[in-house]
Amino acid sequence: MMKRFLLCLAILCTAAATEAKPSKWTTIRNGQLWLTAEGDTVQAHAPGFLQWQGRWYMVGEDRAHSWNPDVNLYSSTDLQHWRFERKIIENGVTDPRLGRRRMIERAKLMRNPRTGKFVVWCHWESRNYGASEAACFEADAINGTYNLVWSGRPLETKSRDCNVFTDTDGQAYFISTTNENQDLGLFTLADDYRSATRHTLLFPGQRREAPVIVHVGDYYFMLCSACSGWAPNQCKYAYSRDLHSGWSDLIDVGDHVAYRTQAAAVLEIKGSKQTTYLYVGDRWMDPTLAETKTIIFPITFEGTRCEMHYCEQFEINFETGEWRIIRDS
Repeated sequence: MMKRFLLCLAILCTAAATEAKPSKWTTIRNGQLWLTAEGDTVQAHAPGFLQWQGRWYMVGEDRAHSWNPDVNLYSSTDLQHWRFERKIIENGVTDPRLGRRRMIERAKLMRNPRTGKFVVWCHWESRNYGASEAACFEADAINGTYNLVWSGRPLETKSRDCNVFTDTDGQAYFISTTNENQDLGLFTLADDYRSATRHTLLFPGQRREAPVIVHVGDYYFMLCSACSGWAPNQCKYAYSRDLHSGWSDLIDVGDHVAYRTQAAAVLEIKGSKQTTYLYVGDRWMDPTLAETKTIIFPITFEGTRCEMHYCEQFEINFETGEWRIIRDS
């Protein structure tokens, strides 16, 4: 009898201990400056993301040097606790023209599965925005030395506000505003990601910028904003089964100012229970350019429908992919 009692007690204690294990939920709070473990402000505006070897890597503009930003690299396992890796592109160091005749905006990071190289594409601009060019940098390691391998107008096309997209088959694309911000241009990249091989005109005359592409199920979705400088505006999305043709009309999503953000990325969180998508946007000039906030919240795609779920704070379980809103008590 005593042995049976002790066995039952052991089972109950084990069950209680299992229930008492701390959850693996991460709290994400919006509206605050991100800080590194050392207490330094994270400077990575208009960020680009790459998940590599169990960490999220984020590149972005160091707006502490407001009009001539360096490009910083940070890494994190939970999108909240960031480690500064290094400056991967630096004024006057990476290229003598940077900080003088050229500046960089919207740097985006990819890894080429064929070459093993890490590749950054960005907007490569002059002070008066007359150059309207792009640039490509490359490194052997994700936090290694990035060297300029090409700059200019892709396929002789004026190019400004930009992003990149890598499809599930490894094919990469560069997308930017073209034709003096009137259109969007989708540029298919070569196998080595160093150059553009094809240009597809999208949304002519719609004056859209900050393009973000994500592939969900049978559809590609594109988020984008209107051209209104630092001021937020209505985010719109379109969908298509083919990147090069068949795009729907642009459809409003979120509130009329995209919750005071401009789209930078959509991150895919593949969990054991579900896949969650996170919208990442810049809350520019909040209140200064250097204090621009990075905002993250869930976004869902069902069929051809896209919906933003803005919340001041929410929790996400990176193992299961589940998320839940935290309500103020």
